[in-house]
Amino acid sequence: MRFHSRNCVFNSLWLGHSIFNAVAKVFFIVFVGAVVFGGWVKDAPAIDFKAYLQGAQAEITRHKNIIAEDPLDAISYFELGKAYLALGKHEEEVEAYKEAVQLDPEYTAAHYNLAVAYDLLKQGPKATRHMKIALELYTAKRNHARIRSVQRQLKLLYFKYPAAR
Repeated sequence: MRFHSRNCVFNSLWLGHSIFNAVAKVFFIVFVGAVVFGGWVKDAPAIDFKAYLQGAQAEITRHKNIIAEDPLDAISYFELGKAYLALGKHEEEVEAYKEAVQLDPEYTAAHYNLAVAYDLLKQGPKATRHMKIALELYTAKRNHARIRSVQRQLKLLYFKYPAAR
């Protein structure tokens, strides 16, 4: 449906059919986007890497304090593992996830993240084992979106570590 407006230059340019009008539309959209979003991006606060590391370290400290108060909290161990992941400390990440899985053997996300952490450490058989456990748990919960995601990850692990089948 066309807009009917008499003597409107904007509508005649915007609704035109020549190649010039198509190119002009693209430039107009890019220009408006640069003006609107360019100012927003320019004014956005810059987060440097040092601040990121300090934040991740603060998260580790916070979760360790929570674990000191309640050492049977599997979720805190899981969150501690994610904080170690942010710093690239994969050995500590594995230990935190292992503790979460030991406290709650049906903690599906912990099995999944543990498998990913083992993969990052190039420990294929362990990664495959925990990914299979995650697949079984998600299947029992009938979480189809997660099942497909875990199946894809499991195929990648089988490709990377054929002996781990």
